[in-house]
Amino acid sequence: MILEEFVSFYHKNKNKKKQVKEILLNWLKLELKSPPQKNYQKVIHNELMISNEDSIIPKNKQGENLLNSLIRMTNILEEKEFESWTNNVKPKDFLHA
Repeated sequence: MILEEFVSFYHKNKNKKKQVKEILLNWLKLELKSPPQKNYQKVIHNELMISNEDSIIPKNKQGENLLNSLIRMTNILEEKEFESWTNNVKPKDFLHA
């Protein structure tokens, strides 16, 4: 459920200037700064917290697992983007005149 929410947020907010992990950090900050209303938000609030303004830290082992799962999801999204990009590139694109 949490992964689906993040992927949905990512697809709505992705752009070429921001990396996937940066979008994840922004999403987690947004979720943690607003009061939880939905179940997935309550889980995020129970498992994670903001340390300083730039990092998210787990509160417990479940939070560590959640954060690791979210990071793995960002890696998958990055790989899919790269794969999509390489499918559109031809070898001649790398040749210099």
